[in-house]
Amino acid sequence: MCEEPVEERPLPPPFMWACVECAWFLLRLAQKWDDPEGCFWEQLQTARHIAASHPAEVPHQHLDGCELCPGYARRDDGDVALVWAQHRARDLFMPPSLARLM
Repeated sequence: MCEEPVEERPLPPPFMWACVECAWFLLRLAQKWDDPEGCFWEQLQTARHIAASHPAEVPHQHLDGCELCPGYARRDDGDVALVWAQHRARDLFMPPSLARLM
């Protein structure tokens, strides 16, 4: 996954454990976490599912110096809202140092 040490993953919120799809994505992510090829696809799938199926649960814009949120906020083209929601949703299940890479 990464060569550098990464802070612990956050405990996903209750809504993710109550959703069969979220729980399945979390399981796949956990299984692939230490895979030498990484777990990028699993991260994307999980974030995409949350943004599409649980939009009310997606955190608000990062106000703590996130380098990506201001750029997303300035854009108004079609897919940017979904991509930005996926970016913010990653905070629910990824350490911040990894969640905010995309």
